[in-house]
Amino acid sequence: MAPMARTPAHEILTAAEVADWLGQNLETIQRGAKAGRIPARRIGKEWRFLRDDVAEARGITIRSRRGVDPEGELFPRSPFASKDGASGAAGMDAAEAAAFLRIKEWTVRSEANQRRLPGWREGQRWRFSRQELIEHMRADEPQDRIRYDRRARSTS
Repeated sequence: MAPMARTPAHEILTAAEVADWLGQNLETIQRGAKAGRIPARRIGKEWRFLRDDVAEARGITIRSRRGVDPEGELFPRSPFASKDGASGAAGMDAAEAAAFLRIKEWTVRSEANQRRLPGWREGQRWRFSRQELIEHMRADEPQDRIRYDRRARSTS
């Protein structure tokens, strides 16, 4: 097995970043996520992975979530966390949640409207809690329940 690249700095990873990090093919990572061999969550049409969960599933040691990684690189502090590391009481708006999840803002709003992402409405705007988004990523919901199946729609 090829040596792994240095630990990614982002907490939420794309399939391409996981493939590069683990030294595997992109399709292998996507098939592993779909089969449940790699902890992941599909948001819209994109797979997203929690760095720490992938590391744990693969037996990779990461010393701390913030601070210094095993290669001596500094992990950046999340711009969505307060000084003590918790999410702010006001939460994030759709643009901040999209930046955190590394997807498009319209995908965040669409997924929240369809109740596939945890969030709440404040007037016309969606708000999201960083901790609830992380818990949603870790939830053991069957992927079949949130899967898109065009055949299931009625055409009448």
